[in-house]
Amino acid sequence: MNKLILSILVSALTILCFAGQAQDLSRNPKLQERITQAKLVEIKNAMALSDAKLKELAPIYRRYEGEKNEIHFPRQGRLLRTNPDSLSTEEADKLITAHLDNAVKISNIRRKYYNEFKTVLTPQQVIQLYRSEAQLNKKVMQELRRRMRERANQ
Repeated sequence: MNKLILSILVSALTILCFAGQAQDLSRNPKLQERITQAKLVEIKNAMALSDAKLKELAPIYRRYEGEKNEIHFPRQGRLLRTNPDSLSTEEADKLITAHLDNAVKISNIRRKYYNEFKTVLTPQQVIQLYRSEAQLNKKVMQELRRRMRERANQ
């Protein structure tokens, strides 16, 4: 089941990346909802949440995800891919500033939703939620890299 959900997430994100829309899921609300639902299932399994607890958490998490998805990450990948020596000082400065601005935005969203998450989860469970998210993102990125390597080798 986990592999199926991960596969769905990776497929959706791959399609978005190649379609040039990875930075703005708000253009495709159905896909955004499918990805969020798959994340909720993964979080439920990782945290061993009851159906009732997930039902309470889901609306908060959907709003949280929606706000995170509004942040544009067009240069985020470029920061990791680009050889720093190939950038002018101004380009490097803009890239770093955009990266830091996005980090602040994500932090502000997490701070805002922490109090809402605490209405359903304990602080320890909120930590688990964030860890589950990070692990899921890591899995998705590893799978994307693997698929991109396979395509490059074909």
